[in-house]
Amino acid sequence: MPRPAALLLLVLISVGGLLAWRWLRPGDLRLSVDPRSREVAVIDAREAAGRRCADGVLRALAELTDLTSREELRARLAELRTTKPERIEVGFVPAGPAEARLPLSQPPADGKTLPGLARAQLAALPHGYLVAHTDEVGPLLETAGRRRWLGRALVEAGQSAESATIAVGESDDGSFLVATVAFAYRTGDEAEAALRQLTERRGDFDALGFAARPGADRLTRQTKLLVVRFDIETDLVLRALGRR
Repeated sequence: MPRPAALLLLVLISVGGLLAWRWLRPGDLRLSVDPRSREVAVIDAREAAGRRCADGVLRALAELTDLTSREELRARLAELRTTKPERIEVGFVPAGPAEARLPLSQPPADGKTLPGLARAQLAALPHGYLVAHTDEVGPLLETAGRRRWLGRALVEAGQSAESATIAVGESDDGSFLVATVAFAYRTGDEAEAALRQLTERRGDFDALGFAARPGADRLTRQTKLLVVRFDIETDLVLRALGRR
């Protein structure tokens, strides 16, 4: 595979573990954030501690909220991290301030949840420390596309999904940021069509450079999930985040 000039070094359709995600996934996690939140995020503060990209990634998370609220959210996340909690929860209310908080001992029963599939997605990463989830895919894709977090082809493939989850971690030696993007579709046909849409762009690094593993079409249809994994050199991530 030729080396692309863009930030993305390797992207592949990740099929390993998809069936385990479907049948062995943990239960949903009840969150303490505002139930009006459109996007929710959970930070594993212990895993984030000392990771090379964590500070920049968590600063970038604030771009899911309104411009006037970003620095406040960044300061709040930094404050909470100094207490070395097990978990930090973030809720993004449309047209309102974002909320970062420690979980309550008894979260509201009718509040927001992080689906078990998203929890499994985070657990599947090396040193996974951030997972963000939404059931309204459009706004998340708009932000991701505007900031060039995702290539055009992946943004287009996710537009018909019912939900989207982004999980971030880092390799053991800190040389790579590892992230997965998972789109869940209503039917297996829609999931397979999204995969086909991506495979037609094979090698187009400006849109999305990737390699599809054999069997990806069958597993994508069966699970109704399209999961793409990114392995990006940490030095490139740090340079990109440093420009923000």
